[in-house]
Amino acid sequence: MPKPEGDDLGSVYKKMAADKLAEFARKVALAKTKAEHTVAAGETLSGLALKYYGKSARDYWMLIYEANKAAIGSNPGVIKAGSVLRIPELPEDMK
Repeated sequence: MPKPEGDDLGSVYKKMAADKLAEFARKVALAKTKAEHTVAAGETLSGLALKYYGKSARDYWMLIYEANKAAIGSNPGVIKAGSVLRIPELPEDMK
């Protein structure tokens, strides 16, 4: 990839990552709700992604996280038992 004039490679990659996250957030906002899930003790976002999508990869649990960021907070590694999370339908390009 050619290096843009005046930008270091690190800032280029950060911008690409920010653009990808913004696109991902748009997909989540447009997605219909597949289910609502009440979190049990010990559950994780990757476990929920595996349960609802059949895959526990980062993009799948991030879909759930982005849809519930306000309820979960800034750390996707910590979800509280009793929280009710929205499980969005998968975007076409993730099926």
